[in-house]
Amino acid sequence: MRILLVLCAFLLTSCGYNIVSDFQKITKDSHWQLVEKVETDFETFHTQGMLKIGNYFYVSAVEVIEPTETYGKTDALDDFSLTRTTGQGRGWIFKFDQTGSLVQKTELTRGSLYHPGGMDFDGQYIWVPVAEYRPNSKSDIYRIDPDSMAATLSFSLEDHVGDILRNPKTGKFHGASWGARRLYQWDVELSDGGTGKITTEKWSTNPVKYIDYQDCHLIVDSKMICGGVGSKETSSGDVAIGGLDLIDISGEKPTALYKLQVEEYIDDEMVITNNPFWIEQKGMTNKEGDKVMQFYFMPDNHKKADLLIYQVVLP
Repeated sequence: MRILLVLCAFLLTSCGYNIVSDFQKITKDSHWQLVEKVETDFETFHTQGMLKIGNYFYVSAVEVIEPTETYGKTDALDDFSLTRTTGQGRGWIFKFDQTGSLVQKTELTRGSLYHPGGMDFDGQYIWVPVAEYRPNSKSDIYRIDPDSMAATLSFSLEDHVGDILRNPKTGKFHGASWGARRLYQWDVELSDGGTGKITTEKWSTNPVKYIDYQDCHLIVDSKMICGGVGSKETSSGDVAIGGLDLIDISGEKPTALYKLQVEEYIDDEMVITNNPFWIEQKGMTNKEGDKVMQFYFMPDNHKKADLLIYQVVLP
């Protein structure tokens, strides 16, 4: 099953589905059709990243016990000053089925590091960052077996990493800082047991600035789609906007290939891309026989997130 998933992820045209070209057919004016809402039967807390592996979903979340307090401010990309207290909390990975029932959960908390981020699946393992809940801090990177949910602390980083993925073809890790202002790339020597040693690290400025990435997924070879949320000024005040961006990570610096602004909301304030998302890895048709792309979202509203399944008809 895992080998088949990887083959279809990297040879999507031979699996009858070209996610790169189809994704770029969707525009800001495309209609997002909510086809199903799956209510979850567990407390989801503040959701961050999401995966679908086979018939199961995985979502990362932070349980805030004591909020952080801000005592400073920094805007410079090369300034790694701390500006908040650590607060207190617990980090979780939840595994649930297609009915929304919790199957298993794993806690990922180590002292002040309790904020899981966006995560991805490399065909064998889930990779997820767990950081302090403040910019410019530090992070642990965990490798998780999707069947047993056993977690291995692989390596640690000197920044708040909000999402991470591993490209199984190149072996490189890619991730983003708080607000996705810095886009990272790491070479890591991994042992058979999953522990890692960083051999190279580099970062560059995010070429996209209208949203903060919260969840990123490798979709084919060296291209990823990242989702997140930002805001825009209107006559009645700031309004949240969402986005899903196609990024090429094959070169020395990431390159934005396609930016899709999303303005579909679950209420008056929250856009669906806040925060976790997943794109179906197979071609689909709707009841009318139209070719569609299917998306999954889990925005949390007052500590409760349900699985929202959307379809967009492709032209």
